[in-house]
Order: sequence, then C-alpha cells, then structure tokens
Amino acid sequence: MELESRKVSLKVVVVFTDKAVFSQTGKHLSNIESLVLQETLNGKKYPEIASENGYTIEYLKNDVGPKLWRRLTCAFGEKVNKSNVKIIITNRLYNEQEKSQSIPIKSPIINQKKSLVPLATPHTYPLESKVEKLEKIADVYCEKSLKMLRGTPAHKILMILIMFPHGALKDAIIKVAQLNHAHVLNDSIHQLKEMLLIEQKETRYCINPVMKSYLIEEFKIDSEFEKRIRNRWLSWYLEIAESDQSMSICEKEKQNIVEVIDWCMNHNLYEQVKKLWPIIKSQESSTQQENRLYLAS
Repeated sequence: MELESRKVSLKVVVVFTDKAVFSQTGKHLSNIESLVLQETLNGKKYPEIASENGYTIEYLKNDVGPKLWRRLTCAFGEKVNKSNVKIIITNRLYNEQEKSQSIPIKSPIINQKKSLVPLATPHTYPLESKVEKLEKIADVYCEKSLKMLRGTPAHKILMILIMFPHGALKDAIIKVAQLNHAHVLNDSIHQLKEMLLIEQKETRYCINPVMKSYLIEEFKIDSEFEKRIRNRWLSWYLEIAESDQSMSICEKEKQNIVEVIDWCMNHNLYEQVKKLWPIIKSQESSTQQENRLYLAS
C-alpha cells in the first residue's frame, strides 16, 4: 500500500505527522511544511512543487525543506531527510497500529527501502483501522471548522480563496467579499491563520491544501453565492486589465488570470477573454525580452 494511495491519504499524513511534531516541539506544522511533506511523499521534487504552488525553488530547497526535515528529525528521534521520510512515516504508522492491537504486526519494511508499506500478512490487523481513525480526525476538524464559521466573514474569505489558486491579494479579497471594514477583514484573516486554514505567502493568502476538497463541496451548495462572487472575481481582473497594472503584473497574478480565462471560456464569455488575454501576452513578451537581455549580458 503506497502512501499516496487511497488508504494513506494527505489527511492521514498531515494529521499523523503534525501530531508527532506537536507532541515533541509544542508547535504545529505550517501550511507550507504540510504541502512540501505531502508533495514529497507523492514523489515530487522541489522544482515541481515550486512550479505547481507558486513558490521559488530556492525558498523550498534552502529554507522550508531543511527546516521541515529538522523538525521531523526532532519529532521522530531519528534522522529524517527527503529520501527517507516515506519509510520513516510508514514505519511509525505501523508502530502506532501495533501498539493499538493485541496481536502484533510484523513489518518487513525495516530493511526494504523500495517498499513503502508491507503487505498484510495472515492473522494480522491491517493498517486501515488506524488510517480510518486519522481520516476521521481530519474530517471532524475540517467539517466542524466549516460549520463553526458558516455565516461569518471568515467563511466567506475561505470560499473566495478557492478561486485564487496562487493566492489572493488583500485588495482582491476586499473587492470580491465586499468587506469594507478593515478590522473585520483583519480579524477574520487572523482567525483563519490561527485555525491553520489559510497561510500567508508574502502579500497573498492561500487555502491550506487539506481544506480544499471540503471547500469545493461547500462551494457547490449555494449556487447564488457562487454566481455573485464569481461576477465580482471577474470584475476584479477586468479592472486590472483596463488599468496600468496590466503591464506590471507579477507572475503569480498572471497564473490566476489564466484560471479566470479558463472559467470564462467554459462559460462562453469570449468578450471578457479578449480583455484579459493581452495581459498574458504582455507577460510573455516581457519574459522573452528579459531572457534576451540576460543572454546578451
């Protein structure tokens, strides 16, 4: 059973590892640490993780990664690095399972670097019961968090952030959520960060990856709400397209605009696509010019 399989999911890894880290250090994993951990367990390298999630390779490789492996080393009491983290977490999961059952589990993984998880042997308890418990913990936390937040500005911010895969600027949140009082916005963002539901990347706010699937389902519940905020979301980027910002927009915002264009194409909003497309083209031209200048220098 692979760690990235149905049985050992992202939720299990995050909950199990975060619990181990917190019990030893008194601090939870940050959202970006959880992201790097999960993507590493899925076999991805730093360049791929950086590209898909809007970070620089240097930041992940030289800052987030080393700190994460040191924290896991402290939590598990043995040297953890990018190449052995799968085996260590898997063994720890089985050790926990072994402690919770009256019949011991014999794990052949100790001397097998290629095999992540041992096959179930006759007359042993499978890992599924432990995994199911961990998934239930994550489910309960995510569901109760959403239930507690419904009807609040914080819940509205969470729902809005689904539409910004590379993070939303505070001005964008204000525009789309129509939060006109600064203290309400700041208090809501602080609450979401404290609950580990969002994280701040420089000037942008992003959803914790663990929450995304729950929020997508939540998003489908109220079609009228989605329609309203989608219109404001689109208006935000159309305003950018018509302003001077369109020529100096950063790479992350360009990637968000690609998301907007895809949505417009799927809803036959071709006039809006025509207005947004020049931003993408101007970014491509700017990048090509920078590359030429770099090669010439």
